[in-house]
Amino acid sequence: MAKYFRRLGCLFLLLSFSISCSSLLKKEDYAPAKKDWSSQNPKSALESFPSGEKGTFITALEKAIIGFYTPNNDISKLQEIAEENKSRLRFSASRELRSFFYSETPEGYYASEAEVIFLHILLGFYYAKKEQYEEALVEARYASNLLNGEWSAEGQFDDPNLRILLASLWTACGDWQEAKIDLRAALKLSPKSAWLRQYAYLEQAPKNIFLVLGGPGPEPFMDPEINLNFVRGLRKLGFEFKGERSELLWVDLEGNQGKLYLTPSTQNWYQRHLDRDNSIHEIIDDSKYFQLVTLSTTKQASILAAKVTGSILTGATIVALGAGITYLGVQANSSEIGGAGIIIAIYGIELAAKMIDSSIETSKKEFSEDLDISSNYRYVRFLPEYLWFGTSKDNLRFPKIKDKQSGKEILRTSTFGKIPVTIGFYPDIKKED
Repeated sequence: MAKYFRRLGCLFLLLSFSISCSSLLKKEDYAPAKKDWSSQNPKSALESFPSGEKGTFITALEKAIIGFYTPNNDISKLQEIAEENKSRLRFSASRELRSFFYSETPEGYYASEAEVIFLHILLGFYYAKKEQYEEALVEARYASNLLNGEWSAEGQFDDPNLRILLASLWTACGDWQEAKIDLRAALKLSPKSAWLRQYAYLEQAPKNIFLVLGGPGPEPFMDPEINLNFVRGLRKLGFEFKGERSELLWVDLEGNQGKLYLTPSTQNWYQRHLDRDNSIHEIIDDSKYFQLVTLSTTKQASILAAKVTGSILTGATIVALGAGITYLGVQANSSEIGGAGIIIAIYGIELAAKMIDSSIETSKKEFSEDLDISSNYRYVRFLPEYLWFGTSKDNLRFPKIKDKQSGKEILRTSTFGKIPVTIGFYPDIKKED
């Protein structure tokens, strides 16, 4: 029976892939929105956001991340997805299964644990901004449940950045005791972040919390490796993080200021995303990729053979021309004509060799591009690469957050929450020439 269901699952996934792959967004589709996002212009980023995959888990969460820093408050799709996730968890838990995070979205996407947890924390922040604290607390409790349970076959997924995000949400809802629990969990997960200790055991809540999401969001790239499974090793991906991890501080109208502390990288989110495909998904991907390797190899071999043949024919024609001119020179008893013929013949041989080398390099490049799946890799973009976290002991007047070195003011929300929280975003990248 189990084998029967696995076969059905494979068939369903293959059908889903064939139906939807043509309309799925690629890396290049996001380029305009990513450029605007990296310029701290969320309004323009939403306007230039690609139109494909409308209403799916990926695009709904991506737009919600960007929209958090704009007056756009339509979170209906985010709410709908959050409720679907809760229903799935109840269904899985009732059958004592650890497969919640393997539940497939309608568009054929397996959301990662970090993406699902981040979605509920973000929705909680949206509610807190509107002073809907009961609704915000529901999302905080749900995110906490996900972080503390073993809902995936690999076991519990926990992360210091998600704990700090959740602690900030508890704080906005006025629950400092719950916030401290998550800050202590973050310290345990990241003991090198010694600065967390001063907050994890702080009896009285700070007067203000500052939380900044850093980096424009990583992008995947091909990172092949030698693997016992050749195909899986060939299609291995890595993620490029561009954030500079700059120093930030908060300031207010009275001249008060304080430091913001950096958290570890969110690289664990993406590594888990890459590692956690279940066996069926891996087998299907390997099979499809093996077909891609075979087709690309056949195509490039045919193209290369045609190019090499053409190069040889071109060279042979020039060599023949040179030989003819050399013959005429001999007949005319002219060393100049004969010498010119020899030069032309040599040129023909060299040209053919260069054309063959060029054809080989072109085929190698096209072969690599054919097999590069990084452009098509599906995941949620615009998530942070790391965070900054800071507090103040006193009430502040109109606090701002700045880059310590450049003095540049960064994008932030208006302060909100029972205990005031200010959330910012800083792409933190070198300006391109």
